[in-house]
Amino acid sequence: MKKLILLALPALVASCTSNEYRITGKVNEQLDSTTVYLLNEKEETLDSCLITNGSFKFEGTATDQTVYTLKYKNKQNRIFVQSGSNILFDATEMPPSATDEGGLNDQFQAVQTEIQKQLADLRAMSTKMRKDSVANEVIADSVKAARDQINNYLRATIDANKDNIMGAYIFGLTANQLYSKLEQIDSVCNVLKYAQSITMIQKIRENLQVIENTKEGKPYTDFRGISIDGKVKRLSDYVGKGNYVLVDFWASWCMPCKKEIPYLIKLHNKYKDQGLTVLGVNIADKTADYKRALETLNINYPQLEIPSYAKENGAKMYNVKSIPHIMLIAPDGTILKRGLHGEEMVKYIEELLGK
Repeated sequence: MKKLILLALPALVASCTSNEYRITGKVNEQLDSTTVYLLNEKEETLDSCLITNGSFKFEGTATDQTVYTLKYKNKQNRIFVQSGSNILFDATEMPPSATDEGGLNDQFQAVQTEIQKQLADLRAMSTKMRKDSVANEVIADSVKAARDQINNYLRATIDANKDNIMGAYIFGLTANQLYSKLEQIDSVCNVLKYAQSITMIQKIRENLQVIENTKEGKPYTDFRGISIDGKVKRLSDYVGKGNYVLVDFWASWCMPCKKEIPYLIKLHNKYKDQGLTVLGVNIADKTADYKRALETLNINYPQLEIPSYAKENGAKMYNVKSIPHIMLIAPDGTILKRGLHGEEMVKYIEELLGK
């Protein structure tokens, strides 16, 4: 691939003369009388107006660089705003575009265009190699090299724009793609002036922190739920009582979850008085369906239900992305094993308990 040109922003757009900014929007006239909302990074509404003759306008003041969202109907588009910004947002063609006389939005459009070109080149290369019957291993290596170059371009672009909000925003969009560890994320955040301004970055950090806090070998994290008899109970009511605790995150609508139930019943019946507590944690379910499943599946071990409205969600606190998810907590409260399933789970428990 050709050598990539990185974009670095000037400290201020040349046309800046005051703290005022202007956002002029063009949309299809069919949207006339639709309300457009201007939101900040916290998704708080700053202003609103009606679309008239296919256009709308916002004016205000900005003392620093920021990211705003234009929201109308089911559409949401991010724009960069700073003092002196004169932004034209055009949604009459897809995808919508935002231009601002060579400022933040023009720079971002250029980065997006470059990335799309590289991705198109990657797809074309892969298609041609398959058509030419190139070995799969060679194709995989070539695709990896192309993706590595895209990632390197993103890293270098972020570094070249570490003093403006575009660099932080691009990092928020790509951090999961570029880095897998919290310390890597924090290392980049430490040199990004606007890292604290981007909600995406904070959410990524929080998620990675959860992963770190709840991986195997870490102390368990407590949470609460509703027991079968309607009482509020906590995970700590079962952990630390001298038993291993096998925790199953499940739901009545989940067929793979139901396939695990017989194994859990078997372990409960065999080891409930020999050092093992099996605990179901029902999530993302309807209470009536959950209680019906307890009867139809003959579930006879303790349960904690986490209603959808619960603010303290045990599944999120353990970064449970799919169910069933079964983990084992040791008597001392250490997370011993995550991702247990089926016969392998039964064998693991039997070997652990020496039976």
